[in-house]
Amino acid sequence: MNRRNFIKIIGAGTGGVVLSSHLTGCDVALDNQAFGWNGPDKSIQDIRMQVLAYAMLCPNPHNIQPWMIRLTGSDSFNLYVDPERILPETDPIYRQIHIGQGTFLETLAIAASGLGYKAEMTYFPEGMYGNTELVDKPVAGIKLVSEAGIIKDPLFDFLLLRHSNKREYSDYRVVQSELDALHAAHQRHSEFSLTFVNSPQEKALLTQILTEAMQIEVGNRQRDLETIKMFRFNEDEIRTFRDGFGVAQTGLTGFKKIFVESFLLDRKTVEADTTEFGQQSVDMVRKVAESTNTFAWISSRGNTRLDQVKVGRDYCRMNLQTASMGLAQHPMSQVLQEYDDMLALQGEFKKHFGIPESETVQMLFRLGKAAPVEHGPRRLVAQIIKVI
Repeated sequence: MNRRNFIKIIGAGTGGVVLSSHLTGCDVALDNQAFGWNGPDKSIQDIRMQVLAYAMLCPNPHNIQPWMIRLTGSDSFNLYVDPERILPETDPIYRQIHIGQGTFLETLAIAASGLGYKAEMTYFPEGMYGNTELVDKPVAGIKLVSEAGIIKDPLFDFLLLRHSNKREYSDYRVVQSELDALHAAHQRHSEFSLTFVNSPQEKALLTQILTEAMQIEVGNRQRDLETIKMFRFNEDEIRTFRDGFGVAQTGLTGFKKIFVESFLLDRKTVEADTTEFGQQSVDMVRKVAESTNTFAWISSRGNTRLDQVKVGRDYCRMNLQTASMGLAQHPMSQVLQEYDDMLALQGEFKKHFGIPESETVQMLFRLGKAAPVEHGPRRLVAQIIKVI
C-alpha cells in the first residue's frame, strides 16, 4: 500500500492541518501544565506574570505567538510585535499579526478582571505607524490597577476552554436565536460590522471561494514553506518550539496520531517537495467548508493599525462567546490576504457578497458544532519578555 492510500485510510493528509486561515489559536495539549493550559502557576505572585500567562493563550496567526513584552514598572508593561515572529509571505503587510496583538490584549483584559484588576490600556503610546509597515514602537501600554469590587468579565471562565476547531463540523445548523445572541454580544463591545451567511447558495459560493483561495496560497513554494515552518511534525518538535500546530489540532488522537507522526510525516521530505502537502491542504479546506452551514466575517471601514488591533479584540470575544454557547469556531481567512496573487479573488468575494470595495474584511470564520480538538502549545511567559 502506498503512502497516499495510507493517508486516505488514516483520515489525515500531510497537509491536513494547514487549513487554518492563519489565526489558529487557542486550540488540550500533550501536557497542559507544561503548555500553560491550566492557567498561571499558583506560586506566581507577580500580577503582570499572571495576566500574561493567560494572555498568551489567545488565538494568533499560525500560533506563531508574535508578542514581545517590555516591563515598564511594577504593575505595567508595553506590548510590541516581535519582529522575529511574523509571516511575510502570507501576511505581507502584517495585518493579521496586528489582529493577533488585539487578541492578546483582549485576553489580558479579561484575565485581569478575573484576578481583581483593571487593565488600563493606551494604544500606540509612542505614536501609531502606517498600516503597511512594522516599526519598533509599542502597540499598547498596559497598567494593571487593583480595583475592589471589580466585576469579573463572564468570558473569563472560558479562557482555558476556547479553541479554534478545525474538524469537519456536524450537520447542526446554528439557529437564529444563537446568531442573535452572538450579534448582540458583538455590538455591546464593537464598532465594526459583523455579518452572518447561512443559505445553501451562500455556503456553496463560499466553499468554492475558500477552496480556490487555498489553491492560490499553496501555488507558491515560499508561501508553502512559511506554513510548513510552523507545522510541528512530532512531539519532539512541539516540546522544542512550543508554538505552531500539528495533526492534533485537526482532532487526530491516539494510535492514528502516533502512526501519522511516526511514519507518514517527515520535515525533510515535505520541505523537499511541498506538492502533496499543499494539495492535501486544499482538499481539507474544501471538506471543512462543505461541512459548515454558517460563515461569518468582521469588517471595518478603516484599516489602520488601531482598527486591526481592535478587530482582534472583537474576534477574541467572539471566539470566547461561541465557546460559552457550545459552538465550534474556525477562522478561514486565506482569501483576505494581501499578496498580489490573492487580490483578484478577494475582489470577487467582496463583489459576490455586496461588500463595499472601501471596506476591509478583517476576519472570516465558520461556526457549527464538533468534538473539541487539542490546544496548541504555548511558550513560557519568560520567553516573550525582553530586557531593554
